Amino acid sequence: MLLGITQNEIVVFLMILLRISSAMIVFPVFNSLYIPTQAKIGISLVLSLIMSPLVISSQMVVPEIVAQIIFVLVKEVLVGLVLGFLASMIFACVELAGQLVSMQMGFGIVNVYDPQTSRQIPIVGQFYLYLAMMVFLAIDGHHFLVEGLYKSFQVIPPSTATFRVGIVDLHMSVAADIFVAAIKIGAPIIVSLLLTSVALGLVARAVPQMNVFFVGMPLKIAMGLAAMAISLPLFAYFFASVFHKFQTDFFQLMRLMQN
Repeated sequence: MLLGITQNEIVVFLMILLRISSAMIVFPVFNSLYIPTQAKIGISLVLSLIMSPLVISSQMVVPEIVAQIIFVLVKEVLVGLVLGFLASMIFACVELAGQLVSMQMGFGIVNVYDPQTSRQIPIVGQFYLYLAMMVFLAIDGHHFLVEGLYKSFQVIPPSTATFRVGIVDLHMSVAADIFVAAIKIGAPIIVSLLLTSVALGLVARAVPQMNVFFVGMPLKIAMGLAAMAISLPLFAYFFASVFHKFQTDFFQLMRLMQN
């Protein structure tokens, strides 16, 4: 015992800290490379200190064998990573929508470096990602993630998580929904560009002397940018609907890991 703190409380605090820290590594916004590592560690530690008195109970049974303690600590890391991975899939549909729009606009090979993921993504996808991040913060998505972490300790107390096959099925279902959401987000631009291509085809048949390829590229870019500007309110609406669907899936995932 140290300063009135028992060994069991220390082990439970480590479990809480590891679950929160592993989730923060994957959570959108919190995993941003723009946030210093020291700040991420500080946020995880502060959240752990705040949640510990609400989570630690005298009825908790903590294993005393070192191998079992290591096992439950690894289990808490996996719980945080599973929860964080599901949350990170929110922005996957936005990036996919950006790729679809970029291909239609002719920006398929115009990539920029994304410091969030350390890889090259289409320029429209980069724009959509930053826009989605602002919408995410505006609808208090970061608050929900912190609240979801706290509720995860109520549904899945430390060291009691169970990993079932349904967890994989849920992630596969969410991955399938990503494609539908990406098409919904990019639909206004894709449809407008499709109509532009049809109009260019009719012009090419009516006026064979016109160089359609020379006129078509800047016209499709202009139409795509105009459609993007007009459809920004729809983007915010579709992304908010994706986030509300994620909230249901997030709690369902916690119930699947409940013992």
